[in-house]
Amino acid sequence: MNRRQAYNVLVVGILKKSKKELSRIAKKAVVTRKKNVQHLKSQKAGKKAWKETIRPSEYGLIAKLSKTLGISKKCIFHHEGFPDIMVVTADGRMRFYEVKPKRGGRIQKMLNPSQVKTIRELLKHDDVEEVNIVRYEKKGKQIVYDDPIKLSKSNLKQYSL
Repeated sequence: MNRRQAYNVLVVGILKKSKKELSRIAKKAVVTRKKNVQHLKSQKAGKKAWKETIRPSEYGLIAKLSKTLGISKKCIFHHEGFPDIMVVTADGRMRFYEVKPKRGGRIQKMLNPSQVKTIRELLKHDDVEEVNIVRYEKKGKQIVYDDPIKLSKSNLKQYSL
C-alpha cells in the first residue's frame, strides 16, 4: 500500500465516525500537543540547569576542597552515580562528598534510595574516613556552599527520601 492509498483509508475511516467521536479525537490531539510542548520545555529546563547549576556546583566544590584541604586537584575525583566527589588524602584514606541543592523539590534535595545504599556500604569500609553531604545555593552567577555535614548510620535517614 503506498502513501496515497494509506491516506485514503485513513480519510474513509475518519468519515465513518460520528461527530461525537471526531470531537473526542480532536480534543485528545490538542491535549497530546500540549503535553509534547510541556515535555520539550521541561527537557530544555533540565539541560539548562545541568549546564548552569549542577555541573558548576560540583566542579566548584572540587576547587574549594582543593584549597581548604590543601590537596591537589589530581587527588580529587568526580563520579556520576556514586557520591559526586571522592578525595584521596595523603595517608590513602578516602572522603566522599554528595552535592545537593538547598532549594528545590524534595527529590532533588534528599538522597535517593540507591545513594543511601551506596553510602551505607561505604561507611562499613575502614579506608573511608567520612562521607559528607554539601548543600549549595546559587546566588546570581555565584554558587555558595554550606559547611559539609558528616553522614553516619544514625543520621543517614534524616537526609534520605
